[in-house]
Amino acid sequence: MTKLVIAGNIHPDGMALLKAKPELQIELFTDPGAHLPMKSLSSADALLIRYGVITSAMAEQMPNLRIVSRHGVGCDNLPTAELGARGVPVTIVGPVNAVSVAEHVLTMMMVLKKKVIASDAAVRDGNWGFRNEVALSEIYRKTLLILGFGRIGREVAVRAAAFGMNVEVFDPFVDAATIKAAGYTAATDWKAALPNADVLSLHLPMTPETAGMIGVRELDAMKSTAILINAARGGLVDEDALFDALSGRMRKGGAGFDCFACEPPQKDLALFDLPNTVFSPHSAALSAESTRAMGVVAAQNILAGLMGQLDPALIFNVKSLREAGHEL
Repeated sequence: MTKLVIAGNIHPDGMALLKAKPELQIELFTDPGAHLPMKSLSSADALLIRYGVITSAMAEQMPNLRIVSRHGVGCDNLPTAELGARGVPVTIVGPVNAVSVAEHVLTMMMVLKKKVIASDAAVRDGNWGFRNEVALSEIYRKTLLILGFGRIGREVAVRAAAFGMNVEVFDPFVDAATIKAAGYTAATDWKAALPNADVLSLHLPMTPETAGMIGVRELDAMKSTAILINAARGGLVDEDALFDALSGRMRKGGAGFDCFACEPPQKDLALFDLPNTVFSPHSAALSAESTRAMGVVAAQNILAGLMGQLDPALIFNVKSLREAGHEL
């Protein structure tokens, strides 16, 4: 028997694919954030994981591990380099949740620009005069600066352009010609582009280089009316610096957060007290459509990994595997 540990419920269609394999012994932990006992992990041949954490020390105690399938695209909860060095591929679900996240980004942008929450509250409170404050603004011909032109960044750009926004893109791993060919402006220096941005949208992984990349200096460089959207990874933004900016010079601007430096965030997070913010519980990728697709692809990756038939495009730690001399 091949033992598969699943950390967190996945879509029934994905589970059906796995349960159809009689050779799989499945141990399911329904809570995606639950602590995973080493007694279960130590004998696992395969791991399908949502957002629980596997440390390097835990991975060392999993000698039978052959495949790790991430139910998502970010892998900062996994020791991918160490696993790659051992020949264990870590897979992701690819672009199946990109549209969901991109739509979420545009939604947050519109909610903030159109003061949807404040308008709703005004009507409920009988404050019809709120309409005379001229608090709303358009995104037409406004400038959106996108940091990161991967799957999600590209989907955001398409939707923003459809609204008539001027889209600028910075990505050190994508050449300017590719960005221009897609119809957007390539920013060679993202910090120099900040003063012109009406909206800044982050689509970057969490790395030592990107941690805290939006801090006091960057916020000081932005327009007082600018909006910041982070639907990528918590920790990219200095939340204390953002609170100071949004409660002071940028009080006519705003921020939308789908992820936080600490998840779940503390209930007394200072940003929660500001009226020019909107939040979601790291759920931008979890539409009904993408949730099914993620479950199915995550399950398919487990089966393909056990058979040695993985799609290289869905292997997150390709570099580590190759550097260690392992075949894909």
